[in-house]
Amino acid sequence: MMQSAKTGTSVVVGIVLGVAASTLVFFNLERGDAASGADTNATGRDKPLYWVAPMDPDYRRDKPGKSPMGMDLVPVYATGGGGVDAGPGTIEISPEVVNNLGVRTARVERRTLTTRIRTVGYVQYDEDRLIHIHPRVEGWIEKLYVKAAGDPVVQGQPLYELYSPQLVNAQEEMLLSLKRNNNRLVQAAQDRLLALQLSTSFIDELKRERQVRQTITFRAPQSGVVDNLNIREGFFVQPGTTLMSIGALDDV
Repeated sequence: MMQSAKTGTSVVVGIVLGVAASTLVFFNLERGDAASGADTNATGRDKPLYWVAPMDPDYRRDKPGKSPMGMDLVPVYATGGGGVDAGPGTIEISPEVVNNLGVRTARVERRTLTTRIRTVGYVQYDEDRLIHIHPRVEGWIEKLYVKAAGDPVVQGQPLYELYSPQLVNAQEEMLLSLKRNNNRLVQAAQDRLLALQLSTSFIDELKRERQVRQTITFRAPQSGVVDNLNIREGFFVQPGTTLMSIGALDDV
């Protein structure tokens, strides 16, 4: 009787232990499968699809590296829609990388942009109103009426007096033609004086007074400011010499 009770007890204990062991093994297998699936999903989600340049999404590489601009390539991950890429030009960057790049976003607005630029500028003469004064004959500057660049002048104001043997000879020819009363020679002598930049008022005065002047006064052809003053009293000048320039200030 005692032997039968012990045998029954052993059978019950064995059954209980077997059921407990089976339950434990099944539970461990289920938890392992779940963990394995979670690891697989996490790996699939966290694994980058490719790497792109921060400044050029079209520059793609299969592994980390440097962009042509020397910046670290940015990993691109699968989107939430089942790992499907949203298309060219669409990238997804991790928050850590966004923070490192200093990316800031704002709503786009249409407005007029105004900015103040400080720079250097130069006010110059209008080249179309800048007159360069050259002598038509060689000679010496006997008197200079303007003293420095920047002096203002008005049209008709004396600029300088010139002594030139050529101008003296041209005046003598004019007087000789008048004395002979030869209209053709008078006209030729007058044309020569005009070609040498003598004014019609000077020629009329020469005809009236019949007296040769040793020095001729040349006047400003326009109002403005003297520039490039290259002569002083006593200078010898000749055709081609730039005596001075006069720039008008009406337009600059």
